[in-house]
Amino acid sequence: MTITTADGAGATFDPAAVRRWLGILHGDSPGHVHICSTDDWAGRLFGDLDAAAKYVGYLDQQGREGIYLRVTTLRTDRAIGGRGGAADSAALPALWADLDLAGPGHAEQDLPPDEAAGRAVIDATGLPLPTIWVHSGGGLYPIWLLDQPHTLTEDNLDQAKHLAKDWQRVIEHAAASMGWRYGRGVGDLARVLRIPGTVNRKEGLARPCRIIAAIPTRYTVQQLVDALDAAMQRIAPPAPAAPASSPLIGAPAGPRTDGQLHPGEDFNQRAEWPQILGPAGWREHYRSDDVTYWTRPGKPTGISASTNALGTDRLHVFTTGAAPLDGGESYSKFGAYAALHFGGDHKAAARALGQQGYGSPLPDPATEQAAMLRDLIGYLDQPGPATTPSTSSATVPPAAADQPAPAQRQPPRIWAPEIDVSNSAVAADWLREEAGRGRLAGLFKRLDAVVHTPREGEDGYVPLTDDDANADGPAQVRPVNDSSLASRITYTYGCFRWTKKGDQDIPVQALFPRPAARTALDVPDMLPNLRTLRGVIHTPVVRADGSLIEAPGYDPATGLLHLPEPGLHVPPVPDAPGPGQVSDAVKLLLEMIDGFPFVSEHYRANYLGAMLTPLLRALTPPPYKLHAIEAHQPGSGKTLLANLARLIHGGVFRAEMPEDDTELRKQITAILGITTGPVVVLDNVSGQLRSSTLAGLLTTDLWDDRPLGSTAWTRATNDRVWTITGNNIAIGGDLPRRTIRTVIDPGRPNPELRTGFAISNLETWVRERRGELLHALLTLVRAWVAAGKPLPPERASDSYARWVRTVDGILRVAGIEGQFDHPSTQIDVGTDDDEWGIFLTAAYQAFKEREWTAKDLLGQVDTGALLTPGQIPGDALPDELAAKAARHPKGPTGIAKSLGWWLRNREGRWAGGFAVRRAGLDVHKVQLWQIHTSHGGTDAS
Repeated sequence: MTITTADGAGATFDPAAVRRWLGILHGDSPGHVHICSTDDWAGRLFGDLDAAAKYVGYLDQQGREGIYLRVTTLRTDRAIGGRGGAADSAALPALWADLDLAGPGHAEQDLPPDEAAGRAVIDATGLPLPTIWVHSGGGLYPIWLLDQPHTLTEDNLDQAKHLAKDWQRVIEHAAASMGWRYGRGVGDLARVLRIPGTVNRKEGLARPCRIIAAIPTRYTVQQLVDALDAAMQRIAPPAPAAPASSPLIGAPAGPRTDGQLHPGEDFNQRAEWPQILGPAGWREHYRSDDVTYWTRPGKPTGISASTNALGTDRLHVFTTGAAPLDGGESYSKFGAYAALHFGGDHKAAARALGQQGYGSPLPDPATEQAAMLRDLIGYLDQPGPATTPSTSSATVPPAAADQPAPAQRQPPRIWAPEIDVSNSAVAADWLREEAGRGRLAGLFKRLDAVVHTPREGEDGYVPLTDDDANADGPAQVRPVNDSSLASRITYTYGCFRWTKKGDQDIPVQALFPRPAARTALDVPDMLPNLRTLRGVIHTPVVRADGSLIEAPGYDPATGLLHLPEPGLHVPPVPDAPGPGQVSDAVKLLLEMIDGFPFVSEHYRANYLGAMLTPLLRALTPPPYKLHAIEAHQPGSGKTLLANLARLIHGGVFRAEMPEDDTELRKQITAILGITTGPVVVLDNVSGQLRSSTLAGLLTTDLWDDRPLGSTAWTRATNDRVWTITGNNIAIGGDLPRRTIRTVIDPGRPNPELRTGFAISNLETWVRERRGELLHALLTLVRAWVAAGKPLPPERASDSYARWVRTVDGILRVAGIEGQFDHPSTQIDVGTDDDEWGIFLTAAYQAFKEREWTAKDLLGQVDTGALLTPGQIPGDALPDELAAKAARHPKGPTGIAKSLGWWLRNREGRWAGGFAVRRAGLDVHKVQLWQIHTSHGGTDAS
């Protein structure tokens, strides 16, 4: 069912996505699943997931505003009306959050403004990375999947309730620290969430609920419990406060306690926060259960601080504009009172409270000093530093700006001691085990280097050129040096050294030692958890056995890291597509290119085959031929045709071909060594293309180069589809047989003025249907695999033969007309072979089967002399030799030595049905040559 959204896009019910989600969340869960919808919250129970999925489809046909799935399953041993309560839960498959985003359907103020802001809230919690991110159409569901459903019993039900509830409290605190509201009431075990694949019709709109990101990590219950404990312990370390003013506080409500009790301790137990904050100008913003959120003096509205977060009965200040309170700090009641009203003078504050009836008289100054120290450094009473890193990828920020921080800006973190770096050797041992896992799981080994893979827009992604017309693709592979690795660890983990203070050893924040990082980087082969990176992909691809790499993350079978681009969703591809599915896939692909005037169906097959190739890198390894997209005149659509493949697969774009082989070599080394997109487009090639560098690249799957100024060689995998565009390109040298061509011809002047295309904005159309187009291409490949991988007859035995036969086989099974790399699309004679063929034809006409020396031949070149005309036209000499003859004082006869070298370099090379070969030496020991033909005359063998 398709509905038009507010912005004109289509929100479509996706039954496959619904069924997949039911399987992800409850595929292994005992008990019944519960489906409900707006206006029918009682819903229905199902023991069969297929039946549940069909019911979801029925609800969608009814146009329900929202369709929901209960997070926990329901017990089967009791009669349950409606969706039941927490006590009716049978199994817990995951923990979750429900982040509302500002927009239609949400009346609350101070909500995170967009997806990036919602992600920033979770990053700020210090909790582990969510396994799955779901966009509900109006908010975000981060989901932390368990490695197996947690069966709930009477013995562990209360623990599960507290785990789910406290998980939300940590998220609420992180949101508040950034100035945003989060409703933590979503932690009930009976919670229902929208189902990915359904449509959110709230407020009369139609927005898709869909999975937007996923990682392969699942967690044990104990891992999540430990992560929650660590996050809660990091939230509120007390610290000293700054100066302020000094009004008196009201007297305590009850009688003074007997015994030696410090006024500050008594005040902490008996005072109320409004008594402390109200006189200082703070206003209550709102309450959520037992947590109160406050607005600072001078700010009209918004969250500046909270009290009693996580049940701590402390003030957590989020804003930096709350002087004399420090942003990012937490205060006891006595500490806040002293800061706000006594300039941070705890002794004066205690004396004033004592006069008002708090506490008992202090026996001596030492007792008062001890109480103040307890208030100032109470964190020493907390559990000691852990030497084992937590599972989180971020820590809790102490503050946000007075106004909500920009979504892309990461809030500062509160440091907590984790890694002891007092000894560099011990730190190096820790790094040897940690590299490649935990928060360093983004490190990989590629060849003999340690690398990481920053995405576009992330730290470490540096464009290779300054030209805005160029693009480097969705991600890069960058080497890691000791300095960057040490800095990354310092900011990712809590590094500390032990130091002596009095009789105690306390942890002090420290930098991770560079020598320890250098020790690990010097021997990547000795880092046991560092995985080998053979490549980075951004779309599903086919493994060698025909199966698909679909899950995000590292694929051990191929060594490929799957980093899908945000927002990309490729529908599931059937293992054995039926004829109708194959037909639909072909129809979609042909619809995309329908507006391009291919010269023949073979050229169209060449284009579709090149479009398939990035998905086949593990199935048919490189090298691949150069893909030349040609036309006869500008404006025909060559660049657009090249960019469609880049839009679908991801890739690199260069607005022009480098001017010489030296610059081309530098570009190739940078592109293969750093970028990750499988399609490389070199636009606007003009004139003659001859390049030994490019010819050499196209014959190997490995590229070796020694960068300028370096003594070390670099090596990279060449698994790209190299594509050039140009008008009437003259391809010469060794490139013709290493090139596959796509030629288009509008057949009219000013082709850029054409109108009336079925798809008016093709690039936008492709971007919006990228997932569908990838699904169509993968469907063709899977249909070929299911058919037994049939291959057409062998047409060649070169290094491209397997690739050509595989692509041709896929196109044949799909019923696509035309033959991949058909002889009619190949370059019969390159520009070099063209002039070489002219020269050999002229030489044969002059000498037939007779033997000759270079001097003999040059003596037959016609120089225009009337009395002794030559039999070989002067323009039959190859351009390079003709230029030398023109400069030599003796004319053509003076370049015999150059012609000899020219012949040696081309001996046995056929052109125009002729080849030249050595025929021994004459009586003067001078080399003799002879023309061989492929159509009679001298033996062509």
